[in-house]
Amino acid sequence: MQYTDLLLEQSNTVVVDGETLGALITVTGKTALWSDRSGLPVDVTVLHYSSAVNRFPDDLFSLGKVLSIFCEYGVSSHFIIDREGGVFRLVPLEKKAWHCGGSVMPEPDNRQGVNDFSVGIELLATAESGFTDRQYAALLELCIANEEALGQAMRYVGHDAIAGERAVVLGLRQDCKIDPGPLFDWRRFSETLLSCRKP
Repeated sequence: MQYTDLLLEQSNTVVVDGETLGALITVTGKTALWSDRSGLPVDVTVLHYSSAVNRFPDDLFSLGKVLSIFCEYGVSSHFIIDREGGVFRLVPLEKKAWHCGGSVMPEPDNRQGVNDFSVGIELLATAESGFTDRQYAALLELCIANEEALGQAMRYVGHDAIAGERAVVLGLRQDCKIDPGPLFDWRRFSETLLSCRKP
């Protein structure tokens, strides 16, 4: 699996609007935007979308601008996939990324704190943009590679499925997440994933 390292740590030298991502992370008081895992088996992948539409509507799919927003809010994900299918690693798989906050798995699983046992993947998109063929292809390849690295098939959920209305009702969070939303083609993703898994 080909990806580019853009690890969200102080040593990151990618420049956004005149400042490195490392400098932006330093301002948060963190050395990196991840933490150690709790030792639970990692068996879930959470799919998200992200963009800079609210801050930079004329450059909403700018990877640098999206990452600068991540740094500002102190959030992260293991990977992000751009509109052309480029894959960027932001957090090592063995670390816990901060991508879903207050969260609970759908019934009957019901585990809370999904960051502890999940991989987070962001796709550059908005609620209206949908996802590109190259993003679907890169996502599939990445998920297969992650399953091989982790030694097991993963369960796939959307951010909306674990951090939506149910999580709010349970008092785990105050806002409902809606990504990756109805434009994400779960059937296409799931059927292709199944066909590509090694027997």
